[in-house]
Amino acid sequence: MVSPHKSKENEGKNPEKASEEKPDETDNKSKDKRQGKEIEALEGLVRQEKERAEELKGLLQRVQAEFENYIKRSEGERKAFQEVANAKLIMEFLPLLDSFDTALERLKKDGIAGQHKEAIHGIALLRRQLWQIMERNGMKELNSVGEKFDPEKHECLMFENHSDKEDGVVLEEIQKGFVMNGKIIRHAKVKVNKRS
Repeated sequence: MVSPHKSKENEGKNPEKASEEKPDETDNKSKDKRQGKEIEALEGLVRQEKERAEELKGLLQRVQAEFENYIKRSEGERKAFQEVANAKLIMEFLPLLDSFDTALERLKKDGIAGQHKEAIHGIALLRRQLWQIMERNGMKELNSVGEKFDPEKHECLMFENHSDKEDGVVLEEIQKGFVMNGKIIRHAKVKVNKRS
């Protein structure tokens, strides 16, 4: 027999609804489990995508570094090529510079400097302009007279014996030597003291 309280409680309720409430709770629990699994799956996908993003970021950084190195290397190669090209071109002008120097020396030695003062001034001006172009491109003269002979800078063409001079000292420059950007582009041809 059913107690009157229970029967009154159940009077207003439909027995089907009472039985439906339990499945709803079960549905909610299974729904929560499904959502939990979906969240875990999505979190796993997010982790994978983060890892992939890190890999791509690392790849991008390596490619960027390689590109920057390529740019630096290309710039260095371009500068080296330009220096070589400049050196070759300037070497073509060295005989002209030598000719100016020889002409000026001969005119002064021959004693006709006074007669051709304007011509000498013109030659000196041309020589100075040519030398300024060379200097702007890194050219410097080697000063050898009075220095100890150095095979890295000098080419010995002849020896002389001067007892008052130190052995191995450059006595005279027969042809000037030149350095361009710290590199010898023409050795000085010299006469060296050699005591017998």
